[in-house]
Amino acid sequence: MFAFRFSSVLLLALSLAAEVLGSPTTSTCRNPIKRKEWRALSRGEKKNYLKAVQCLGRKPAKFNADIPGATSRFDEFQGVHIQQTERIHFVGAFAIWHRYYLMEFERALRTECGWKAGIPYWDWTIDAESDIPMEEWSIFNSDDGFGGNGPYMDLPANSTLFPVPGRTGGGCVPDGPFTADKFLVGLGPSHNASIANPHCLKRDFSPEVVKYNLQKATWNEVLEQSNFGRFAKRLEAEPNWTTTNIHGGGHFGIGGSMGDMGDSYNSPGDPLFYQHHANLDRLFWDWQKISLPARLKDVSGPIYMFDYANAVGGNITLDFEINLGPLGKTKKLKELMDIRQKDICYTYV
Repeated sequence: MFAFRFSSVLLLALSLAAEVLGSPTTSTCRNPIKRKEWRALSRGEKKNYLKAVQCLGRKPAKFNADIPGATSRFDEFQGVHIQQTERIHFVGAFAIWHRYYLMEFERALRTECGWKAGIPYWDWTIDAESDIPMEEWSIFNSDDGFGGNGPYMDLPANSTLFPVPGRTGGGCVPDGPFTADKFLVGLGPSHNASIANPHCLKRDFSPEVVKYNLQKATWNEVLEQSNFGRFAKRLEAEPNWTTTNIHGGGHFGIGGSMGDMGDSYNSPGDPLFYQHHANLDRLFWDWQKISLPARLKDVSGPIYMFDYANAVGGNITLDFEINLGPLGKTKKLKELMDIRQKDICYTYV
């Protein structure tokens, strides 16, 4: 199942040439923000990034009328995700909406909290294919990482939570920069962004889910999809436990049944959400680079959640509009397709 596919190597090699030859939709930026893999950051850079995230967790909310439950700027990003969850998952715009979301989170870190670089991404395929136990992965380091797993907790009696296979935690993160005395998740588990509920960050690791879903072979399978509609559907994968799921594998591998990351509405309450999704956006850009400029204009997939047969509505187009509520104005998808554009301007290194 997890055999490496030579065709993916060839496609990625060709993508380097395509990135040079493809024409951006607007003027190319001169000095793109560099998004680095977490391990490529120095110890000092890691600490500065973590401090910037804590900073957003302390800064007062700006948009109380739109997101009444939010008390901090960090909460506002979680709140917008709650409000739009049913419009941004299992739809054609999933990868593009989350690209826009990351851009604005990155902008907030840089303009409000002193972070100078791009959002670091986490290449979890490196860890998933290693022999190192999950709780010992460097990204969960308590000194210059995101802290580790919560202590094990049984699911409550009569719980409606899904019993994620191999879950090992469920309690409050006990170490690192996001313990309850340093950081609080402001919203959830309610799916109502008007209800404030400051609480400790919870994690519920499932090494079983991670090992099954986050292998390089699954990355390559997603990368090999021939058009955007196929790519978008395989990137999310309809939820089940028999098909590898590169998106859900990160969420449920870290959040399990009881962790914030495993809650589809509230997952941005875990700061690791942004490293996971930056890696997914890197995959999206790698896929686009294989055939630039054609893939800068290739979008499809349902407008409505799970409507892959278009029983409810049609497919998205480049003129389909998305927004981030008060955090980002309405944009057409064609405005977000090329990360080399002057008003987007970032790259993965």
